[in-house]
Amino acid sequence: MRAFALAGLLAVATPAAACDLPANAAGLMADAGANMNAQRKAGGRRALDRDARLDKAAQAHACWMAETNSFSHKGARGSLPKRRITATGYRPMLTAENIAFGQTTGGQVIAEWMASSGHRKNILLGSVDDYGVGVALMQERPVWVMVYAGK
Repeated sequence: MRAFALAGLLAVATPAAACDLPANAAGLMADAGANMNAQRKAGGRRALDRDARLDKAAQAHACWMAETNSFSHKGARGSLPKRRITATGYRPMLTAENIAFGQTTGGQVIAEWMASSGHRKNILLGSVDDYGVGVALMQERPVWVMVYAGK
């Protein structure tokens, strides 16, 4: 039973096999999360928890953008962030999503989002609890997705 539970957890946390990832994808995603939570703390907000279901939604969208050479909040079959998040089993009351292309570190992507009013607003949302992050290679450069959700 324990091996099954571990295998299920790894399946949720592991990106799609067909997707090209940066060699240091796990480190990039952890760096983005740490920088995002540091910005939330500096803005007087509590830290968000990383949720494997939200990681799955974010990674799937990053891979879809990379595989289709697209850059949009609208994804596969016209999906929007809330639908992608709900499809993982997470039941959100509120969702938001930031996407970016080309930044080579988690710190850089968060800094650029913080310099944009709409992206900054998503990072500092007060009524979200959890986040997920994904990164893939599109045209040999990182494409980022960070989703935020509140229960």
